[in-house]
Amino acid sequence: MIAGRPTNLWLGVATALVSGLTFVLLTLKVDPSIVAGVGAALTGILGAVIALVAYQPPTLSAGDTYTIQTPKGQPNYEATVAPPPQATTPTPEPAA
Repeated sequence: MIAGRPTNLWLGVATALVSGLTFVLLTLKVDPSIVAGVGAALTGILGAVIALVAYQPPTLSAGDTYTIQTPKGQPNYEATVAPPPQATTPTPEPAA
């Protein structure tokens, strides 16, 4: 996710922008082999940047709350990240 939008939408936007740029360059009579090379390079670079940004591991800061899911039939737990060096202590999640 980037700015609340799924990765596939960002990849689609990048592809559409490169395609639009390709169309404009070909309309301006730029050499097609140069346009193809630049388009491929831009698509690869934008795809790599989007993947790098979108697939960062999640991080938690002190004070953030998260749910620990357990196997079906057992209660889930909720924990708040304690500031270091204290240990985070999970507590049972209230029954729904």
